[in-house]
Amino acid sequence: MADKIEIKMNGAIPKNAIIFEGFQGIGLVATLAAQYIADSTNARVIGHISSSSFPPMALLVKGEIKNPMVVYHFKRNGQNYLIFESELPIPHKLINDLAESIAEFAKKNKAKQIVCLEGIATAHPPSESNVFAFATSRVLDKKIGTKIPILQSGIIVGISAALMTHAKVLNVPSICLIAEAHAEFPDGLAAASIVKKVNMLYGLDIDVGDLEKESKKLEDQLMSVIEKAKQVTESETKSPGKVYIG
Repeated sequence: MADKIEIKMNGAIPKNAIIFEGFQGIGLVATLAAQYIADSTNARVIGHISSSSFPPMALLVKGEIKNPMVVYHFKRNGQNYLIFESELPIPHKLINDLAESIAEFAKKNKAKQIVCLEGIATAHPPSESNVFAFATSRVLDKKIGTKIPILQSGIIVGISAALMTHAKVLNVPSICLIAEAHAEFPDGLAAASIVKKVNMLYGLDIDVGDLEKESKKLEDQLMSVIEKAKQVTESETKSPGKVYIG
């Protein structure tokens, strides 16, 4: 099949792992959080995901070519963790097949749990994003609910929704952590809130200070640009003409 998804691993695949899924979505929350977890734990790349239908693209990082959709591995307190992370938006037609491939990978390799990281758009996120959760079973809901508010109803879409649906069919325990986030630009504060909840649930003790500081700096810069753009719009309304933002 032209659209076949392949998860290509280098060497032995860790069994009984907890799998984090961090693909592009609202505010790039999942990608930012997944990448930060990988960097903070010195996770190493042990595989990548490919398809003939993916855009012909590679990343150049510090002079080295990097696959845009990779699988990381790290170990903490005797527990193996895998991170499925993508720097690319997933083509819509591939979402379901990709989700099914990851769920089948998790089942085949006896994954302990899948953890989907996600953002939900809100016009005015608080200084520290609220994080909610839901799971594929009532048992998991009860375990998580003592630490994170559980979403009781609603509709979810995208890769996390598809992955959890396939995981439920295959009886792979799965949860989703969702942070309130800006829809218009990357939201590092929301990603930091997600990582804090990951710490709480899995005892990873990852310091989010750097992520919060960099996020605040980026947000301040973006808000400055937005404000200038607003001023330009108002100026053009009153006096149309050429205006420059400096």
